Amino acid sequence: MRQEQCPVCGAEDKKENRNFSLILCKKCGVTWTLIQSDLDMAALYEDEIYTVVDNRNSIFEKIIFQEASNVIHTVNRLLPDISPLRCLDFGSGKGQFLFQAKIAGWQAMGIETAPERARFAQEKYGVKVQTEQYSKGKIDSGNFDVLTLFHVLEHLPAPLAMLKELCDNNLRKGGILVLEVPNIKSWQHQWAGDKWMHLDIPKHLSHWHETQLAEKVEALGFKRVKSQYFSLHLGVLGNLSALLGKLGYGGNIIYDLKNRKKPPMLLGVGLIFPLSLLLEVFALPFRRTGIVRLYFKKNES
Repeated sequence: MRQEQCPVCGAEDKKENRNFSLILCKKCGVTWTLIQSDLDMAALYEDEIYTVVDNRNSIFEKIIFQEASNVIHTVNRLLPDISPLRCLDFGSGKGQFLFQAKIAGWQAMGIETAPERARFAQEKYGVKVQTEQYSKGKIDSGNFDVLTLFHVLEHLPAPLAMLKELCDNNLRKGGILVLEVPNIKSWQHQWAGDKWMHLDIPKHLSHWHETQLAEKVEALGFKRVKSQYFSLHLGVLGNLSALLGKLGYGGNIIYDLKNRKKPPMLLGVGLIFPLSLLLEVFALPFRRTGIVRLYFKKNES
């Protein structure tokens, strides 16, 4: 795969840029990753970072469960008169969100094309997951009340076109769309620069911030109804990685934590975590946290 034009609007950048440069599209305002060499994108997701580890009893997993529960609680408040809610989690990974949705009484299913992750979700959490690559049309007869994409949009070659196809065919009118993406305007990105963990080049093909994401999605026939900016999972981890990078750390913090590798790094995490948390909390009122999570309601007309 190559990407030599904006994945959102198709505009090309006329300047000479090096491979994997970040390009700010002058036409639509989205930042995207220039890929001038042929990449096997499927192979990128077979590296050790994406290896499935069973850490169901870890504090890391408990944090993920708590954040999933917070999202579920928010959606329940936005759709108080519907029970049980039907939910499609697009890019459902290991199934943590689906599991919490199941506990909450939702009728939830996921789409996950990584076989090992889908199998883990099915076997360990007992949730429903389809592994077929989605291109168009309805999934399980469509008409879902809730559609969620957590850190998925930035991976898609044509993010808005895919999102429109998904929503037009699978989210009912008045339904809730939940999008969570890394925040390109975060302070942690400014501190870490091109070493920011959430750039994740070349896996991340587009890079978003709150204003542009809201504008693009509302143009598809939605109204923003809720915004959230804090994530102990990926927001604070982004700060940890940025601060450790200043001390010479150059690894992938998620991989090292879940595999409990590099004891000196683990010691550094313990020492720096309070500062990382404080910085993320301080960034909240300025909306400069590591992630942005937006809730949209699909227009009735």
